[in-house]
Amino acid sequence: MNSVKTALVLVVSFLILNSTSFASCNGSGYGSSGSCEEKNPDYDLQKRVKKTNDGKREQKITGIKKGQTFIYSFKVENSKNEKETLKLVDNLPNELERVSGIGFTEEITLDKKSSKNFEMVVKVKDSEFENKTNFEKCVVNKAFLKKGDKDKDSSTATVCYGAGTANNGTSSISTLPKTGANEMVLGLSVLSITAGVILKKFKK
Repeated sequence: MNSVKTALVLVVSFLILNSTSFASCNGSGYGSSGSCEEKNPDYDLQKRVKKTNDGKREQKITGIKKGQTFIYSFKVENSKNEKETLKLVDNLPNELERVSGIGFTEEITLDKKSSKNFEMVVKVKDSEFENKTNFEKCVVNKAFLKKGDKDKDSSTATVCYGAGTANNGTSSISTLPKTGANEMVLGLSVLSITAGVILKKFKK
């Protein structure tokens, strides 16, 4: 009986670990209403954001002010031994507007085992700052790499704007769009409950 219980624990643990590994692939962020597939080793998309041309590429920047531009940078890689044509899709959230650089959808042709870099200059809409003081708001923007209609990879970057941190060192963040965390927590909860029920039955 103990060996059966051990086997059940191992199975449930495997399911929990796998659900965590792919939770970030849920397409709940800005840019698409669909869901990306399991990460494809043949293609890679890396999205970062920086405040200036020579600034550091980061996953998150803060303290963006009214009228200030920033830059989304994208690295698209093809690891296959053949030429590929892919689409880079980045539909900005309502809070942001494109200033220059690539468009919201770009068709990209990559030689075998090669990569290309792209940039989009963006700003926060002026309306986001109207009638607001001492606030900070963050938006998570997700870009997608597609082949045909299928998502092959995705990557996110976060931009926070407003007054930022108050003088007493406490943050006044008002909004942080979700990018799949709720789905992951829900999945883990369901699996944990299932494991408890199974083990309880075997104890009887």
